[in-house]
Amino acid sequence: MKTEQSQFVFYLIESSAIKQFFLLDMLTGTGLYYLCKFCSSSILIGMIGSVVGVEGIRRAGFMIRNLASR
Repeated sequence: MKTEQSQFVFYLIESSAIKQFFLLDMLTGTGLYYLCKFCSSSILIGMIGSVVGVEGIRRAGFMIRNLASR
């Protein structure tokens, strides 16, 4: 008789990653959304500005960390 071994996968998420996600994506994204929406009176431009702004901040931080490690 063939026995099957079941695997249990456990993912560990550090609290600093959750804090970073909450601060960057939720708070900064919401702030940028309302700022762009207020300036342009357009929900679409507010959403695009929020996404582009958060990605820009994330990539700028990544580039700064890479330059500092050299």
